[in-house]
Amino acid sequence: MKQIIDKTIKYYSDARQRATRRKSPWNIVLILLLLVTWPVIWYLLLKLIWLFHVTIYPSHEWGYFWHQSGSISLRSLILGFLMAFSIVPGAMTLACILVNVLFWFIPWFRRIFESEAKGYSGTSFRTTMHKLFKIFLWTFPAGLAISLLAAYFLQSLR
Repeated sequence: MKQIIDKTIKYYSDARQRATRRKSPWNIVLILLLLVTWPVIWYLLLKLIWLFHVTIYPSHEWGYFWHQSGSISLRSLILGFLMAFSIVPGAMTLACILVNVLFWFIPWFRRIFESEAKGYSGTSFRTTMHKLFKIFLWTFPAGLAISLLAAYFLQSLR
């Protein structure tokens, strides 16, 4: 247990040290673009999953699922929640990857972010993208599988 606590403290202190290097106001633009991109990706994935659901249960309507009044069974609530929110980590990771790639293709931003990464191990574009891709390979397929299974088993919207 002590090792886990020590690792957590070291990770947190290293993260705080890495955060001090971010001096450019363009980091705010990067974060704002990320905050716009991931909900869009999440919504598009959710619509895709809903299309899968509607092919199985054609009588279900998108608007009714979100705006129904009255009671809903616990089973439908849990399945609806899993269908909608299990894809969020994968969508967030994909958004991070896309925004980083977008900023990497703009030479001006690339130079700014490369200069901020100098002297800090594990913060280069290549290392960061490798880590994000590894996270994506875990979160996206797992979230998509859970979401599709929930969409399959969501037989009633009540």
